[in-house]
Amino acid sequence: MKYSFNEKIDRTGNHAAKWEEMGKKFISDDLWPMWIADMDLKTAPEIIEAMREKVEQGIFGYVYRPDSYYQAAADWLKRRFGYKIDPATLINSPGVVPTLSLLVRSMTKPGEKILIQSPVYYPFAATIRDNGREVVENKLVKDDEGYYTIDFEDFEKKVSDESISLFIMCSPHNPVGRVWKREELQKMSDLCLKYKVRVISDEIWRDIIMPGHKHIPTASLGKEIENNTITCFSPTKTFNIAGLQASFVTFPRREEWEKFDNELGILDIKRNSPFSLVAFETGYTKCDEWVNQLVEHLNENMDYVINFIREKIPEIKVKKPEGTYLMWLDFSALGLCKEDTSKFMQEKCKIALDDGFWFGENGIGFERMNIACPRYMVEEGMNRIEKAVKEWREGK
Repeated sequence: MKYSFNEKIDRTGNHAAKWEEMGKKFISDDLWPMWIADMDLKTAPEIIEAMREKVEQGIFGYVYRPDSYYQAAADWLKRRFGYKIDPATLINSPGVVPTLSLLVRSMTKPGEKILIQSPVYYPFAATIRDNGREVVENKLVKDDEGYYTIDFEDFEKKVSDESISLFIMCSPHNPVGRVWKREELQKMSDLCLKYKVRVISDEIWRDIIMPGHKHIPTASLGKEIENNTITCFSPTKTFNIAGLQASFVTFPRREEWEKFDNELGILDIKRNSPFSLVAFETGYTKCDEWVNQLVEHLNENMDYVINFIREKIPEIKVKKPEGTYLMWLDFSALGLCKEDTSKFMQEKCKIALDDGFWFGENGIGFERMNIACPRYMVEEGMNRIEKAVKEWREGK
């Protein structure tokens, strides 16, 4: 079946945060929305049909998770990534960020230090600080082409600090788009084992991988590493169902699974909604081909942006992401401070992008753009940026 990803869908009037909540972060709601990480694309028709059947029943009471729910997630992992896990190690959670918060609170003490790799998804640092812990950064290193690598000398220096017991990894990495190579994952994991640092691997982007690259689950690198790694993942990015608010966590140690389950019970947030239950299982059992075609569409959108920039806006630098549907655009050649870069995007380009400094100080001068949308949206966004940069160029 051939799926369409260029349908124009009006999301206004549907309480879509991406379209109608911009005024809370930007100067107005009247900007072109290419910021928050959800897609302006319909989810797989198989998921829509499964949810339609649930709607037609007309009763939306409490639901339980059948064994097939976790089995579907485990089967997807084996089928797509060649990594076999016991479904009994999985547990449902309200989302990756709530999971991180619960894990930070249960695995560390107030005042302790937690390692992240910046620039990185900004809720990492916010979650650590909001729970009274200290953020420590292993800053990624960018070359002249915009390609990011890990400063392993600094990484070892940080994880060898006895006050650090937890490392939160982003794999694939948001926002820089790296899909970590096996040797990179191995080296980070081995160093964490050496210095007794536990790893939380956020792998929510694992299904959005561009051609020529391969996601490797961190925990698949060997039994010792598996036992040291807690993995968070979700089908929400994959199938554009983030509003259904659920995800998975893999615990290698049963006692930690039970502790997490108890925490969810205290907060009374252990159940799925009726819709996340059917959407997740349907996605993982019936939507492989939809995801394959989705990635083709995203790859084509990325190529369009890169060619557009090369031909019309050479002041902007961009490296094609290896994974995610987020493009990390370097506007530093415009010579603007972080506040003025943000103003330029909003006031001159009339576009809403995630400001780079949200992701850490080494994100200053960058903007994160979401290209998971029909092509017309990408074209409109790039035309707005080109027009504003042209005016900047003429005004120099």
